[in-house]
Amino acid sequence: MSERQEVVERNLWAAPALFVFVAWVLFKMDESPSMERTAWIVYTAGWIPVVGMLGRTAVQRRNPGIGAVFGVGILLIMGAVFWANHG
Repeated sequence: MSERQEVVERNLWAAPALFVFVAWVLFKMDESPSMERTAWIVYTAGWIPVVGMLGRTAVQRRNPGIGAVFGVGILLIMGAVFWANHG
C-alpha cells in the first residue's frame, strides 16, 4: 500500500471524531427539535466512513487495526452520551 493510501485510510478512520464534534456543537447550540434532528443526522453520517472502511478491510481480508477501535469506539460512546441527554 502506498503512503498516500495509508494517509487516506488514517483520515477516514479519524473522520468520526469530526462528525461527533459537529453533532455535539449542534446539540449545545439550540434546544429546538429541528436542531436536534440535524445533530442526529450529522452523528449518523459519522458511521459512513467507519462502515465503508470496515467493509474495505473485510474485502481485502486485512486487520482494520487501532483505527477501527477509535472510530467505532468514539461513535458508540458519544452515541450513548447523546442518547442519554437528548434521546
